[in-house]
Amino acid sequence: MHTLVLFAFLQSPPAVELVRSGCSTDAREITSVGSGDRVEVEMAMAGVEETCYKITLVRPEGNVSGYVLGDSLPAVTAFVRRREKVSEESAAEEARLLLARLAVPKTDAKEPPKPVDPVISTQFEEFSGRDTHGKTVNLSGLKGRVTVVSFWSPKSTQSQNQLTSALALYNQFHRSGLAAVGVSMDPNPDHVLAALDDVTLPWPQVADSSGMAARYNVDPKAGKTFVLDASHRVVAAGQMGPEMAKTIRELMSQ
Repeated sequence: MHTLVLFAFLQSPPAVELVRSGCSTDAREITSVGSGDRVEVEMAMAGVEETCYKITLVRPEGNVSGYVLGDSLPAVTAFVRRREKVSEESAAEEARLLLARLAVPKTDAKEPPKPVDPVISTQFEEFSGRDTHGKTVNLSGLKGRVTVVSFWSPKSTQSQNQLTSALALYNQFHRSGLAAVGVSMDPNPDHVLAALDDVTLPWPQVADSSGMAARYNVDPKAGKTFVLDASHRVVAAGQMGPEMAKTIRELMSQ
């Protein structure tokens, strides 16, 4: 709130304007406004019956401060008009700012970026385990130019497709450096052998004994396949299909 101070040289009206010690008719009378008084209106205050104004009378013998009731003093009238003008200007400025904000054109919402598999371009962790024949298998020992790691579950036919769909590619590129390994999310080797009873796969199957599938966010029902380059960095991840096969062929042709 801004304090407005106005200076005015007044001529006393026929009726004497009393200056009081407070904002009520019962307040002590301090003095009255004279024709030679210069009046400074400092602020408006709520009175009992009418608006009360705090003023200062500037006199040669010394300033006198007090309160007047009503707005009959010319200096008070000018003060009220000035305050109303400031209020109107403030309201106009607020309206202008509001219109400016409403006039800002809305930008078209961009489509959210498609999620990217967080393991792409990261190093696939080293792992080791025993295959269904009791032989120790580790990732670094596969020594493939390209390595396919397929997570699957003996309880899920859908995830078993991660293994069988890679068979044609393996037969085509194995001699050129394509390696593969299956990682069963069921650690029981009997369950692995039972699930693959009618399928012959030429690459080893090991059990996920360290919880690697969970760390790589593999769905046990769907399974997941990772394609690694020679340094075992992840080049592609997802379901084995035409796109994954295309990636493997491109890597093998390099």
